Amino acid sequence: MNAVKNRSKLTSFWALLGGLLMLSAPGLKADAVELTLPLLQIGTHTYTNVTVTTKAKDYVFLLHSTGMANFKVKDLSQDVLDQLGYTVKPKTNVVAAQWKAAIAKVESPQVKQMQQDIQARFPLDVNARLNQMKALPPAMIFGALGALVFVYFFFCLCLSLICQKTGKPGGVLVWLPLLQIFPILKAAGMSGWWFLGWLIPGLNIVTQIIWCINIAKARGKHVISGILLLLPLFNIFALLYLAFSGNGEEKSKRPEQRKISLMTLEAA
Repeated sequence: MNAVKNRSKLTSFWALLGGLLMLSAPGLKADAVELTLPLLQIGTHTYTNVTVTTKAKDYVFLLHSTGMANFKVKDLSQDVLDQLGYTVKPKTNVVAAQWKAAIAKVESPQVKQMQQDIQARFPLDVNARLNQMKALPPAMIFGALGALVFVYFFFCLCLSLICQKTGKPGGVLVWLPLLQIFPILKAAGMSGWWFLGWLIPGLNIVTQIIWCINIAKARGKHVISGILLLLPLFNIFALLYLAFSGNGEEKSKRPEQRKISLMTLEAA
């Protein structure tokens, strides 16, 4: 029993000493107003006749009926903090507040009217189309995507055949979007710098006309087939013709070979 009493006295002594040190420590100034509470529940412990002697930013020191105690503010629940008089300031987004204030200053009747006009014209069509797409069955959506993929790869196959029949195979680049421009320019006997011509509005039309004529010549075909590449609907048949037909040079060489063979037979 004596050991328990001595231990409790020693604990109270160190608690008192710790409280005095915190009160006297420089830079740890707290509120001087004392707060009395008849009952205070902290965790699983209940304290009676509580007197808050020190209420600092990071800690709180109090006296109760059986001694004294100190707690860190961050370890206390919100209910206890409310009883002790700690007010928690709600966190505000300073950047968002400044942005809203700036927008409020910039907004004018003209800007608001423009926003209303835009919202009145476009969102209805966009929302209607989105709703229509959502209403489509998944099989139809995947079927459409599959058809697009098939058309793209068939188009790349045609370009690859055209490059091969001009004697300048396109390799892997002909199957890649945008990069396929370089092998088809090479197949038409044009420099790779013409790639920039496709990026400039207005000049891209001139670049496309020159490429269509040059690729037809490179395939040994008439210029008309190159012109057909520029016309809607006809360009599909012209592309198929350039990709799957034979070389014009080979056809022109065959009659000459036959004439040579007939001459050798007559000479014999």
